[in-house]
Amino acid sequence: MDVILLSILSEGDSYGYDIVQQVNDLTHGALLLKEGSLYPALKRLEANHFIEGYWGTDKNTGPRRRYYSIKERGRTHLKGLKREWDAEQLVLSMFFRKVIFE
Repeated sequence: MDVILLSILSEGDSYGYDIVQQVNDLTHGALLLKEGSLYPALKRLEANHFIEGYWGTDKNTGPRRRYYSIKERGRTHLKGLKREWDAEQLVLSMFFRKVIFE
């Protein structure tokens, strides 16, 4: 979940409902985030100083919302997670090629 949330926030500040919508749009509904998993993950990322939360309002004078922005430490962590993912993908790719073609 960290890589998903940090990736979204690396594109710009966002709030819970908007993050859920972005994930839904990007995955065409294949991954449905629930509040029960989203907000604890955001709080954990905030406690680890990867993101920062602040209160703001929508441009069109909407209600106050808790927005989140990625911090430099979060960008560094995201790069590390992406490197790990790339390495895992490479290993899995080699494994499946061996299994499928032998």
